[in-house]
Amino acid sequence: MNAKMRQATEELRLSDIADIRLGHPFRGTVKQYDKGDVHVVQVRNTEPTGEINKTTLVQTQLSTKKQPDWLKNGDVLFVAKGAKHYSALVQQVLERTVCSPHFFVVRIKAEFKDMILPDFLCWQLNQQPAQRYFKATAEGSMYLSIRRQVLENVPIKVLTYEKQKELTAMHRCAVKEQKVLHKLIENRQQQLEAIAMHALESVD
Repeated sequence: MNAKMRQATEELRLSDIADIRLGHPFRGTVKQYDKGDVHVVQVRNTEPTGEINKTTLVQTQLSTKKQPDWLKNGDVLFVAKGAKHYSALVQQVLERTVCSPHFFVVRIKAEFKDMILPDFLCWQLNQQPAQRYFKATAEGSMYLSIRRQVLENVPIKVLTYEKQKELTAMHRCAVKEQKVLHKLIENRQQQLEAIAMHALESVD
C-alpha cells in the first residue's frame, strides 16, 4: 500500500509511518565533560508537555569509533523506561546531539513527511488513547518499560494537515498558559512567605 492510499486510511500503526530505534548505547551514567563535544538528552531534560530543555543537557565524549546516529529536527523521543511514558519533540537541535537508551527515537519515514507533522505525532503519543495503550502493555513491577514491538504497534490517527496544525497550535498555547499560571502562583507564594516572615519577625 503506497503513501497516497494510506493517506485515506484513518488509522495506522506507528511502524507504518516511522522508523524506531533505541537511543545511544551508553553504559552506566553519562559523564559530564566540560570540554565534551557531544550533547546528550536524558529523561530529566524532557517534560511531559513534549518539550526538551536544551540548556540543561550534559556535554560528554563518546568512546565508540562508530559514527552515532545524531538527532535531527523533527525526531520524537519516546520515554520507554520509567514511571511515565511520554514523548518529546526535537526542535532546533544542537549539533552532535544524541539521547540516552532510555528513549526510543521515532523518525518519520521520508514518504510520510508530507502527510504527518512531527509535533502532531508527538502530541498524539502523549494523549489518553495512546497513554491507555502504553499503560496496559507496560512490563515490570516498579520500573516499567515499553518494548519496541509495543511502541511499533501503537495505533496512530492520521488527520488532515489543517487539523494537525490546529491541534498542535492549541497545545502550544495551552503550554504557554500553564507556564504563565505556574509563574504567577510561584510569585504569589513568594509574596506570602515574605509577608509572613516580616509579620512574624516583627512580633514582640
